[in-house]
Amino acid sequence: MIILRKQLKEAAYDYKYLLNRGYTSKSSLDLISGRYKLNREERTLLYRCVHSDSDVEKVRKKVELKEPLIIDGYNVGLTVLSVLEKDQVFLCDDGFIRDMNAGSKKSSPRIIDALLLLSSYLKEKGVDFIVILDSQISKSGELKRTLAGERVTVRVVERADKEVIISSGTAVTSDFVVLMKASRVYDVVQAMFPNLKAIKMPDDIS
Repeated sequence: MIILRKQLKEAAYDYKYLLNRGYTSKSSLDLISGRYKLNREERTLLYRCVHSDSDVEKVRKKVELKEPLIIDGYNVGLTVLSVLEKDQVFLCDDGFIRDMNAGSKKSSPRIIDALLLLSSYLKEKGVDFIVILDSQISKSGELKRTLAGERVTVRVVERADKEVIISSGTAVTSDFVVLMKASRVYDVVQAMFPNLKAIKMPDDIS
C-alpha cells in the first residue's frame, strides 16, 4: 500500500511541472525521486498517473465509445481484480483508473473471474467487444477457452498492445502509451463501478 504522504503530493506537482517544461519522464523521475526520496511504488505511481498537460489533453479528446470495444485483457482484467480485492486504485490526471500492481497478479487464478465479470457487464449493456490476450503470458490459452465457452470473442496475439492500437473500434486500456497511439479510447472500469472510491491524483493526497 502506498502511504499518501505530503511529500508525495509535492513530488507529483514538481514532476508534472518538469514534464510540462519538456523534460523526459525518466530524467524527471530520477530528479524527483532523489529529491523526495521516493520508493519504487511511489515512483511507479507518478509514472503511471501524472502526465504533461498536453498529453492529458490529447487523451481526453479521444474518449469515445464506438463499438467494438477492443479490450486489453490483462490490463483491464487486473484493474477490475484490484477493485474486487479492494486494493488501492487511482484516478489519474488523464481521467483513467489505474492500479499499482504492475502486472504482479497476471498469474492469479482470479483474473478469469475479473474478465468474466467484465464480459457479463458488457453483454448486459449490449456492447460489442473483443478481448485481446498476450500469448507470451502463461495460461492465455486456458483463459481464451474459458471465455470462449461463455461466447466471448477472444484473440490471443504476440503483441496485445499493438493489436489494441491497430484494431478498428475503441481501445479499452489504462496503458498510457496505447492511449496516446489509439484513435479512440474508453475507461470501462469507471463505467462498471460508478461508485468507486478511487484516490484522485494528486488532489486526494493530504
